[in-house]
Amino acid sequence: MDKHPAGPRDCTVLTRQAEHRSSWLWDGPPTGQAWPGVLTCRHRFSCMPEVGLDPRVAAYITDAGLGGLLHVPNIEIDHALITALVERWRPETHSFHLPHGEMTITLQDMEVIMGVPVEGLPVVGKTNMEWGNLCHELLGHKPPDKEPHANENTAMLCGARLKLSWLKTMFHDPLPADATDLQVQQYARYYILEMLGGMLFMDKSGERISVMYLQFLNPISNGKKYSWGSAALSWLYRHLCKASETTAKQIGGALLLVQIWAYARFPHICPMMRHPHQALPSGPLAVRWKVATCTTEHATHVLSAYRMSLASLRPNQIVWEPYKSVIGSLPSYCTAGQHIWRSTVPLLHFWVVEGHHPERVLRQFGMKQGVPVDVNTSTDLHNITLQGKHDKDWAVEHASPIAKWAAHAEVVNAPIFEGEMGFDDEYMKWFRRITRRFITKETSYWDTLVESHLRILAMCEPGSAIHIECMSALEAVEELSRLNLDNARVASNTSEPAAGHGQLVGGRRGHRGRHSGDGKVRPDKEPVRRRKRE
Repeated sequence: MDKHPAGPRDCTVLTRQAEHRSSWLWDGPPTGQAWPGVLTCRHRFSCMPEVGLDPRVAAYITDAGLGGLLHVPNIEIDHALITALVERWRPETHSFHLPHGEMTITLQDMEVIMGVPVEGLPVVGKTNMEWGNLCHELLGHKPPDKEPHANENTAMLCGARLKLSWLKTMFHDPLPADATDLQVQQYARYYILEMLGGMLFMDKSGERISVMYLQFLNPISNGKKYSWGSAALSWLYRHLCKASETTAKQIGGALLLVQIWAYARFPHICPMMRHPHQALPSGPLAVRWKVATCTTEHATHVLSAYRMSLASLRPNQIVWEPYKSVIGSLPSYCTAGQHIWRSTVPLLHFWVVEGHHPERVLRQFGMKQGVPVDVNTSTDLHNITLQGKHDKDWAVEHASPIAKWAAHAEVVNAPIFEGEMGFDDEYMKWFRRITRRFITKETSYWDTLVESHLRILAMCEPGSAIHIECMSALEAVEELSRLNLDNARVASNTSEPAAGHGQLVGGRRGHRGRHSGDGKVRPDKEPVRRRKRE
């Protein structure tokens, strides 16, 4: 048997496996360290007025290019689901490694699900401004100075991070009916800061928001010049990468996007939604989960259940293109940047630079996936933080990636692909070699049993009682797919595990076939019962 069943067998891609939380989950943590558990997911509900946002304020938010966020509903974050996905996130490739290949969250997902613009200037600006004065100028309120000798954490304004409770107090009262245009813009900037800080750029602090974004909102209409979506995706990638480390305990970023992304692509792990009878309001795809009622048909908030669901994914449980049937009904701002959705570009957010690699997930765009070229998700870039670097000019520091973002020179393309990728596809053979097959030992048990049966088949005489019993067992659990056209070769090939359960050679599934005394799998004249689609 393979002495290293979890993988990877070829370590040229996943070069940081020793630092990944899946190492501790499989081998156990070092003495004195705790097992990686459920991550604390930092998320904050929107504080929109119960009576609805004043239309004068909403008009300015829309003018800033962020009107889509006004429609994104408040949804409880499933910490266990986010954790299960983080366990499969690889900082080396900026993608989730799943049984049937890589998947990731792209610029398309950001724009379609959240309604945030992805085209425009990168969100790269100053990090050393007089933030108190800027608040006074653009919000109409200046945070009180820190008391002498007081702890830095007690200050209302700590660097560019402002206590949200104080800011909420300043804008607690409704906008007056006779408010000036200046006041309306101040309220609009407040709600923009609250939405950006709570839905897109959440950090590990639940009580502060950044006021750095104010510099892009003077005048407020300047906001529409910027690619808020690419900045939010960069920030999310950084948090996913950091959270995948062995000792990580929490995660920030656009976690609502991650959750809805998973719901759309893996419906079998999505809570069954019973929508109200009234029509849903117009807005980005996230609106479809507004005021939906979760039922109990699916195990939610249970990490072990999510681990098992992701480990045993069948091809028919993956929706590679979940937006095909609905994209025409979405507002135009959800597709405005579609010409750059497949751009291989750096994503920027001030000091953060992360690579966008749609070439690794072409099936998400309905295209044929080949073996991708190596990517450089630089550890040096991953290690850049703002600490001690507030005076840096990030536009100069990141001049090269900014130029690459502006050019969008590399938009990947490939032949159209439909159906399911075969078990013996060159991509799948490569992927099984370089990926981390299992996260925990519990998620490996099924494959261990199936592969044991395959090894027994290779050792016994075709037509013998043992051979027939093994074939019958594999047929009963819909795992005859593990037998290649060359039965003997695959049955003895313990280094080529299957990509997932229930996938037949050539990408078909559900047709069981029959076995005969010569050990060959024969197709039945009529397909036997198909597994009910989940």
